[in-house]
Amino acid sequence: MKRIFSMMAVATILLSSCCRHNDGLQIAKPQDGSDSIVSAEVMQQVYEETKTPYKYGLVIAPTDNKHKMDCPTVFRENGKWYMVYIVYNGRTGKDGRGYETWIAESEDLLHWETLGRVLSFKDEGWDANQRAGYPALQDMDWAGSYKLGKFQGKHWMSYFGGIKTGYEGTPLHIGMAYTDKKITEAHEWKSLESPIMSTDEPETQWFETITQYKSLVYEDKENKRFMLFYNAAGINPANGVKAERIGIAYSKDMVNWERYPGNPVFGHENGMITGDAHIQKMGDLYVMFFFGAFWNNRPYDAFNTFACSYDLIHWTEWQGQDLIYPTEAYDNWFAHKSFLVKYQGVVYHFYCAVNKDNQRGIAVATSKDMGQSALAFPAPHPKKKKTN
Repeated sequence: MKRIFSMMAVATILLSSCCRHNDGLQIAKPQDGSDSIVSAEVMQQVYEETKTPYKYGLVIAPTDNKHKMDCPTVFRENGKWYMVYIVYNGRTGKDGRGYETWIAESEDLLHWETLGRVLSFKDEGWDANQRAGYPALQDMDWAGSYKLGKFQGKHWMSYFGGIKTGYEGTPLHIGMAYTDKKITEAHEWKSLESPIMSTDEPETQWFETITQYKSLVYEDKENKRFMLFYNAAGINPANGVKAERIGIAYSKDMVNWERYPGNPVFGHENGMITGDAHIQKMGDLYVMFFFGAFWNNRPYDAFNTFACSYDLIHWTEWQGQDLIYPTEAYDNWFAHKSFLVKYQGVVYHFYCAVNKDNQRGIAVATSKDMGQSALAFPAPHPKKKKTN
């Protein structure tokens, strides 16, 4: 009898290890070959695993109305957390120069200290006025290490860059930066002289002819060496619809990139924005967190949701409640652009919060009540009084 109970205990442990790893949900690939579509049951499991009903509030915010924080990327190194994010230095879309990339440090994922810039404006060049970076080669495992990997002894960061000033002055192209110094310290990363992908080269596809935006590079050990997910704007020649959609490209050396012929791999054909893919792996399942904006089937303007895939090409979109959407005074216009972390059993969903005064900062929602942030936006810029 003892042997039977022992065997049952071992079986239970083994079964649990198939479903959980580092306290994170793990999904096995179907064995019947039906892996081009993710089942509704699995999609529900992912939602239950990643939902964060408790909004902690702002964690990084401007102290004036001439700066806007955006697009968090969070990683872990030497027992601390770090966030790379971008800052626009203007109050309106026309009075600022553009984006620079900054880094902050935290002990607990809730309280952050700004360290400085990692991609700054330049005096000249194709990317002199727009330098919005996203660290590459992060461990993709859900509830994993969240460490950034190296290639050829360097850390890498893709970014969108441009010469035009203003908020996301287009056209924007994708560049690549790198460093062999400590990624936990603010310093200027080196960058390649030319874009790795642009909107006006012979290989450019129809979905990216207007501009390219955020990109994230992952190591794809099972297939191509490196895979870059990016969103871009273009007009579909089949229906004339202008929208932002998500595509992928491959590389073996981080410098030369080949677009996937079937791009875009994800999008919506009704003029809506679908962008900023952030991917984590739950066992055999890839989960792509992304944001939508100006969808005609939502009562709000921007939100975060997800899609799932077993092959990074065929994606099944979640049809239930959005993960993040506007509910608070600090995010009552846009609540979008995801970055999720699961650590010590708690899910942290970082996102860009924009209020109706067009103040922009980085907020976090959690799966467990962590209290309320004391950080707030400054008093908004006075609005012009209407005259008769």
